[in-house]
Amino acid sequence: MEREKIRKDVTIKDVARRAGVAISTVSRVLNGLDKVSEKTEKKVREAVAELGYVQNALAVSMVTGQTKTILMVVPDFTNDFNGSVIQGAEEYLKARGYTMLISSTRDFGEADFENLYRRFSGLADGILVVQGSPDRMDYARWEKPLVLVDAYRPQEDYYTVEIDNERGTFLLTEELIRNGHRRIGLIGGLSGASASGRRVAGYHLAMEQYGIPVDRRLMAPGSHFEETGSRGMAAFLSLPEYIRPTAVVAVNNLTCIGCMKALSERGMRAGREISLAAFDDHLLARYSVPGVTVLERPTIEMGREGARRLLALLSGERPEKKRLVMESRLIRRGSVANLL
Repeated sequence: MEREKIRKDVTIKDVARRAGVAISTVSRVLNGLDKVSEKTEKKVREAVAELGYVQNALAVSMVTGQTKTILMVVPDFTNDFNGSVIQGAEEYLKARGYTMLISSTRDFGEADFENLYRRFSGLADGILVVQGSPDRMDYARWEKPLVLVDAYRPQEDYYTVEIDNERGTFLLTEELIRNGHRRIGLIGGLSGASASGRRVAGYHLAMEQYGIPVDRRLMAPGSHFEETGSRGMAAFLSLPEYIRPTAVVAVNNLTCIGCMKALSERGMRAGREISLAAFDDHLLARYSVPGVTVLERPTIEMGREGARRLLALLSGERPEKKRLVMESRLIRRGSVANLL
């Protein structure tokens, strides 16, 4: 109780007096307005800690013109990928004194996007967005520094953090082909100039390069959720045996889980009745028997890089590359049968 009372009573004048510096110097240190010597900053920080001084957030905002708040928008909260990106971004921002607000846009209608803008456009200093599939957010309206994660918008002037999505599904499809599969299905993905569309393109590119015709009956497009995978795999398994795919590429972890669910409900396993390879690692892929072959992305690092780029923009820097393309890797497990 006494400690709480001290915090309420302590002012910036008390900190300046304890540190032996001017009030303006304390303000510069706490608000990061400009550089002071390392020795002076140390004295100010020690005085703050000793006195238990807590800044008034509203006053800081009036001085700096910033709220030290970042809005992060993700397609949903059920996807492990989104959770890892959130973790990476939050760790980076928290260490630099920022608060992060998070909103999911799953099942958003036009009115919901309008409400999101009205509620947070004045509160957030910048916006960090994990792109949805399909992507229905009007980024230009925010008129704030903005960084996109898991995005593909080469014709637009946004900073992005991504991987080569086309190469990702190319590698997954190629892995199936090299194991003797020719009837290969694709579950999920929506064609177009987006990360999702690039994954569809990677599948087509692999099939074309290996001279394998694409059978449209073996494509089950859809948004990146579990029901797309479950529905798509069920449809493939109901096909006559001479049409049915021997292997499937799932475009993300949730569609992969849906595929595994459909197999389990029929007493089947990936790698036995049908092979499976998927974008993004996840717990079921790692610990199921057999494990699922996946394309692993540096998810936490993508969140950190997105946050780092956003704070750079807020400080007036302009990173050289608009698109930061990070590395991914293929992890082979037992879900791909060798037919050779």
